[in-house]
Amino acid sequence: MDATTSRTDEVIRRYVRREMTARNITQADLQKALGDRSKGYISDRVLGKRSWAISELDRIAHLFALPDALSLIAAASGSAGIAESSTATTVAEDDPQWIADHLDQFDIAAKHGDTEAEQQAYEELP
Repeated sequence: MDATTSRTDEVIRRYVRREMTARNITQADLQKALGDRSKGYISDRVLGKRSWAISELDRIAHLFALPDALSLIAAASGSAGIAESSTATTVAEDDPQWIADHLDQFDIAAKHGDTEAEQQAYEELP
């Protein structure tokens, strides 16, 4: 990920790469779905050097058995290990780099509510 791509771009990149492998989808298949864009254009998106446009995700979603870009983004978000629950947001074990980059959140979550003092300290955090 560099200055031109976001965390969302990285999540989508990982999903697309993983699904391409699982479904035997080639960059040529993506190229065809996108109206014969150049190999470099496709490669930049698959490698995460450039962001996918929503309209492009709409046009490739069917290759991943999804109806549209929104479904692809939702699937990518779920595959990144991010899941909403009624009590907290959890991260699955399959994204160790994200966990490593956010250890401070796990330390707080593990202690959240253990004692009244810890609860008060947690609530005072910015």
